[in-house]
Amino acid sequence: MKPFKLLIVLILSCFYMMAYSEDYLNTMLQPEQVAEDLNQWIQFLDKTHPQLSYTVDNVEAFYGDVEKLKSSITQPISVLEFWRLVSSFNRALNDGHTVINLPKLRELANQHVRSGGGLFPYQVVFSNNRLFIRSELHGKPTKFKGYEITKINGQNIRDFVEPLLERTNGDSKRFRKALLQRRFATYIWLYYGNIKTFDLVMRKCGEEQKVTVVASREAFAQDKTFSDNFKFEMLDTSNALLTINTFSWGEDYADVIEFLHLSFSKIAKSNIQHLIIDIRENGGGDDKIWIDGILPYIADKKWRTGSHYKVKVIEGRAREGQSVGDVIEGQNSFKEVNSDVTEFKGDVSVLISDFTYSSAILFANVIQDHGFGLLVGEATGGKSGQTGGTQATSLKYSKLRVISPRFYLERPKGGSNNKSVKPDIIIDYDKNEPFQLVSELIKHRSLNIKSSKWQTK
Repeated sequence: MKPFKLLIVLILSCFYMMAYSEDYLNTMLQPEQVAEDLNQWIQFLDKTHPQLSYTVDNVEAFYGDVEKLKSSITQPISVLEFWRLVSSFNRALNDGHTVINLPKLRELANQHVRSGGGLFPYQVVFSNNRLFIRSELHGKPTKFKGYEITKINGQNIRDFVEPLLERTNGDSKRFRKALLQRRFATYIWLYYGNIKTFDLVMRKCGEEQKVTVVASREAFAQDKTFSDNFKFEMLDTSNALLTINTFSWGEDYADVIEFLHLSFSKIAKSNIQHLIIDIRENGGGDDKIWIDGILPYIADKKWRTGSHYKVKVIEGRAREGQSVGDVIEGQNSFKEVNSDVTEFKGDVSVLISDFTYSSAILFANVIQDHGFGLLVGEATGGKSGQTGGTQATSLKYSKLRVISPRFYLERPKGGSNNKSVKPDIIIDYDKNEPFQLVSELIKHRSLNIKSSKWQTK
């Protein structure tokens, strides 16, 4: 009987998970509950954020708009309706680390699919303010790869996308687009509701095509594996490619460090003259990964992760002489060069994109400001001066997840911290063919090897 009982438990668990998705989003909130949630959110920001004006253009207007929303809700609304209203503040917050959103978006989307719903069936990519199809939703190839979408269900693509962008967090519109393309199918469902078929107008090579496609009913796969996020390749006798798609690997951080040490060991035993580090898909994580695993091999002088910082003292983080609520300012100290490893003396190129963010931006700053290599590709969507030390909590009634940083850090050389990180070498490429940038860089370097730009060490 045990296997039968386990089967019943599993079936019931799946049923409750499916019901949770629909029931949670349709849970009705009373106006006083909405008001309490909004008050909790603002109090959380006030207790956590070191200086909201660092990213918010008009803090008083932001607070005023939250109050207007609070007073405008006089009838019960669902959690989903509340999200549609309050998530529009993500644009005003203007920071990838200051967020209000539904919890566990991918899980919600999967539960929606398992309970009979559908999702937009393609992965997409924004390029030069245009939207292109990359693949089917779950990564399988499609004959429509590279097609530009100009209309969805009769709506001009700009009008269709704009309310989704408004509800996406991020430092700039470019970063919000880079983040939205990774949530595109989920946000379409959350904002526009369950859509069974999509009428698309697409264009390629000047020719327009109209197609009707059925919504995907396949759940998202689990998180990416180690080998999806960390790769090392010898491209030829002179060039090597180190791809790092995240600086976050939780308790298995040591596995990443071991992988990086092994990669540099292979380089030391080879004739590699040029190391390409690809962080275009890296949204950040733990600085320790690049501090312990990369910089020891490429830093040839003292360095620091940033210059001026400002940090809010929060509960449980107060040091001697500090009080909760204090805002502490200071300058980061320099770190010595690690002499325990064999330094890589060749050229270093770091590939960046509009999605490169958080700890990955700090890494790019260090590379550029201390001359440890050249940045290649396109400007980041995030600011060069980054917030961090994120804290999170759930609102009491809606269970929306709110996040706030407790510090911000200016880049090592200081300067225009509200601007993006600019590459030293700009190379345009087809974003549907990411390796194209690697190939173009290798060609560019071979033609300009004697240029002073490459004399970085």
